Amino acid sequence: MDKLIIKILISLTIILTLFVIYLGLSDFVINPRLVESEFNIEDK
Repeated sequence: MDKLIIKILISLTIILTLFVIYLGLSDFVINPRLVESEFNIEDK
């Protein structure tokens, strides 16, 4: 029973870390587009 709980906890921590890494990478992808759109609005 304890081994099952430990496996569940390990899998949840792995999923959470992957999710945090995904959010961090998506922020780097999204931010330049937002900056470009702001510059385009200012140019008009």
